[in-house]
This record gives sequence, C-alpha cells and structure tokens, in this order.
Amino acid sequence: MKPAFQTVGEVATVDSGPAFKSAHFGGPDEGIRLLRGDNIEPGALRWTRTKTWPEAMLPGYEYLAIQEGDLILGMDRPLISSGLKLARARPSDLPALLVQRVARIRPHSINGAYLYYWLGSSKFQQHLKGSATGTQLPHVNLKSIKDFEVPRFGEAVEARIVNVLEDHLSRLDAGVDYLEAARRRAESYQRSARQFVLDSYEGDPAKLADLVEFVEAGKSLGSSAPPAGPDEWGIIKVSAMTWGQFRPDENKMIPAEKADSRYEIKPGDLLVSRANTSAYVGASVLVGETRPRLLLSDKSLRITPKEGVKAAWLQQVLQTPRSREQISDLSTGTKDSMRNISQKALLSICVPRLTPEQQTEMVARCRSASDQAAALERSVSVGLRRAKNLRRSLLAAAFSGRLTGAASDLERVEEIAADIVEAEAPEGVLV
Repeated sequence: MKPAFQTVGEVATVDSGPAFKSAHFGGPDEGIRLLRGDNIEPGALRWTRTKTWPEAMLPGYEYLAIQEGDLILGMDRPLISSGLKLARARPSDLPALLVQRVARIRPHSINGAYLYYWLGSSKFQQHLKGSATGTQLPHVNLKSIKDFEVPRFGEAVEARIVNVLEDHLSRLDAGVDYLEAARRRAESYQRSARQFVLDSYEGDPAKLADLVEFVEAGKSLGSSAPPAGPDEWGIIKVSAMTWGQFRPDENKMIPAEKADSRYEIKPGDLLVSRANTSAYVGASVLVGETRPRLLLSDKSLRITPKEGVKAAWLQQVLQTPRSREQISDLSTGTKDSMRNISQKALLSICVPRLTPEQQTEMVARCRSASDQAAALERSVSVGLRRAKNLRRSLLAAAFSGRLTGAASDLERVEEIAADIVEAEAPEGVLV
C-alpha cells in the first residue's frame, strides 16, 4: 500500500519553551523540574542534574507543562554517539516544564507511538543532519521539525505497525539489557581482579608521594576549538582519559605560539585526570600510541615514578577499588559532572610498596585478567552494534509493511531490510 504524507506540523503541535532566569533555579525537590537539553538521552529522560522552578512562580507558565506521551527532542546536538536525543514523557517524568532549545512534539491527529517510532528512524536523523546549523554545537529549529514528512497508512494499519514493532522491540531491548549487564559484569570483574592480585602481595604501606619523582600539570590554553590536524599543536580534553584508555583524538587545536613542548605527551607517560566527572576523576592511563604535538592540559597530571617503581604498576594500583575509594573521598566539587583532586591530595593516597619483581608479576597478572575482560567487552560491543543495526532494520521493515508479527521476523529482518533497500521501497517508505 502506497502511503499519503503529512508533515509533523500537521499531525502534532510542535513548540519550545523560553529561557528561564537561572537566578531563580533551585535544586532537586525544590520546585517543578525544568526539562532542559541535559535531561534528554536516547529513549528516556534523565533527572540526575535537575534544575527546578519555584512553584510560587508557576503562574503564566502553565502552558509549558509536559504531559504524558509528549515527544521530547533535544534541539542542540540532537544526534550523539548513543543515538537520537528523543524520548517519550512518562508519568514518572511529571511534573516538568519545557525550556528553550528543547522541542515538545504533542501528537493530536496521529498515533503517538507511531510518530515516535517514525521519528526514531534513520530518515529523520538524516533530515536533522541536513537542516542543522552550527558546527561546534549543531542546532535544529522548530520549522525543520515541523516540515518533516510522515507516511500515513490509515489508523488501523498504523496501529498494527506499532503493535508489531513493540512486540519485536521488547525482545530486542531485553537482549540489549542482557548485553549491558554483561558489560557491567566485565568491568566489575576487572576492578575486583586488580584488587585481588594486589592483596596477594605483602608490602609495607607507602604514600604515593614516596614513590614519585615529580608530578607536573599542563596549562589552560583557551576555550573550545576544533580538533588539531596531524601537523598542528593540540591539547587534550577531559574526555581524552577514561580508565586505562587514552584517546589522543579527543583534543582541541591551539595556536603554535602558545605551545610549550615541555608538556608534549610521549609514549610511556603515566597520566592522571585531575578534573573530570565523579566516575573518571583520578582516572589513570599509560600512554601507548599517540600523535605528535599533543600537550597536557591543566586538568591532567603527568607522574614520573622514582627509580625502581614501574609506571605500568602504578597505573594498575591507581585503578584498584581501594585507591578509587581514596580518590573519591579526597576529590572536591559540588557536582558529579565535574570533580577535582589536587596534586597534594593525590600524592597522599596510600598504596603498598612492592619490589620491582613483584611489580612486574602483578602487572602481568592484571593484564591477563584485563585481556579476558576485554575479550568479553569486544563480544558485547559486537552484539550491541548488531542490536543497533537490527533496530534500524526493524523500523525499515515495519514502515514498508514487511513485518508479520511472528517471532521469525527477527531472524529475517536484516534480509527483509536489504530487500527493501535493493528495491528502493517502491510501495513504502525507506528509512
């Protein structure tokens, strides 16, 4: 059946909110929640960093109230690595008020779930990419959202598409939940294995300061800029360091005249994140491959161990649960989004003093455990990528009318979607 088309603006009310004055903002449970871009993630609203508006100042803003079933789209950088910042408001998300740079899409003459799934298609994502403005912070406007076309098959057919999709997606989501749980188990195993290995050695306690020759921090060199090219000087961003992982491509360009080669990062450097989120403050990395002309920032520290102390061993020790607890207790800051640990505080944490031979043995044992966890992580990542592609294929197959609602659809859906692409969906809509 060939569909008719209507725009989002014809089947739903699309609006955004005003800029609320931050001087009146409160913390969680101090008023009505403000639904900001920070509160939107693919598939759900999150309220971990909540700003509120005083109930006494609600008069005049009632029209901004979110209702159950409203579709919420982040208008600033709507596409992130984990997907499209689109969610449906649930009862647990209420009450909340709409603010600027967030789109509220309220269906009025269309099945809300049908519209939600259609907007979750790759076709809508391509539309947003093509209409977004700005490079550092891509932004989409309300007109672009309203102008996007929706295929209409009739109320009964659209309800059937929703039922079939929800049946299949519920099973797919259960599989994703299982994979995410496996990822968490692998991370937990890695942390526990390090502590178990370390506890198997007997060593006198020592301050980190006793094992370190010196510590140096980089400099603050200006605001955000595009990433540096291969022949340009760059400075690492906070996102360059997570636990055991160094991402040299997470950097910003700086003028050559501001570059100080003394802070250039080299293979073998032991780096610690001085300022980061609560999960990553104090994160340590041992630099392997890196790019030239890449500098430390003021939010990172380079540690040079004393003779007889191996950098690889220190890096493993700093990742043990016991070290993490000390780092967490010593870090400062009122927000989980940015915690800090001073150089003095970091050097005060206690670690066991081991001989060079014990250090080498411990590193080998930890790396063996890490390799096992990494193998599981790779398998999980493959599964999650396949699930993401399968979800996209399900949408393509559903909106072309190729799903039957049988469990066997999941086994055939990638083949079905490939057939649709090859045939260019003459009787349907390719997503």
